[in-house]
Amino acid sequence: MKKLFLLLIFISSLSFSQEFQGKAFYMSKINVDKSWMDNPRYASRKGYMEEMLKKNTEKNYVLEFTSTESSYSEKEKIDVGESGGYNWMATYIGDNIGKLYKNVQEKIAINETEMMGKFFLVTDPLEASKWKMTGESKKIGQYTCFKATYQKEVQERVFSFGSQNQNQNNIKTKMVEVSAWFTPDIPVSTGPSWYQGLPGLILEVNDDNTTILCTKIVMNPSEKSKIKRPKRGKVISNDDFVVLQDQKRQEAREMWQKMRRSGGNRSFTRN
Repeated sequence: MKKLFLLLIFISSLSFSQEFQGKAFYMSKINVDKSWMDNPRYASRKGYMEEMLKKNTEKNYVLEFTSTESSYSEKEKIDVGESGGYNWMATYIGDNIGKLYKNVQEKIAINETEMMGKFFLVTDPLEASKWKMTGESKKIGQYTCFKATYQKEVQERVFSFGSQNQNQNNIKTKMVEVSAWFTPDIPVSTGPSWYQGLPGLILEVNDDNTTILCTKIVMNPSEKSKIKRPKRGKVISNDDFVVLQDQKRQEAREMWQKMRRSGGNRSFTRN
């Protein structure tokens, strides 16, 4: 089975030139706990909050790729009508992907992202995930895809909003399984968001409360564009950016408390 699978990948790769280019369009959705909005006290703001949640948890992205490089960015920027242009909910539950550049030859990833009006170049080496092939296959559109999984440990942060436990962040660790469906029909080792390292383009990802699905692929578009390495912002490692992000999420939490000081206990769960 393994030899047949490797042969399939090899045959697929022969049909592509080294200079091919493509675009893949993805729909991403983050599931969050919305039970707190059922509190009658927030009925007047429920519609607005539901709209903000939807705009910050359901997004469309485009991945431009060649055999060695890729660039992943949001297709349409969010406009949530926040005064001053500050989208505190995006800081709180968003993935903070601005323009994510990956280079498999140099084994580097650079995420040009904005937070609190400042730009950062979050730079990290591309590390191979310990993918395991399951032997499962299915069709996504016209492409035959194979399933791969790996386990990872994550911190689950539950932030409470309201009058109770306002200064406490309960941090728990849990194991989650990441599953990806990739197609050797497009032999590039990349995919949406940070996912990569498989012998074919990743078309679907399920990662705990996040689902990403490819909706359209255009190979060798008539108008080719050069994939550019991001250059705007302060260079920072991903570990340092996570610390900074947690600080800003705490600030967003405090801002929420000021906005909704009237009571209740609400929470978002987000990895």
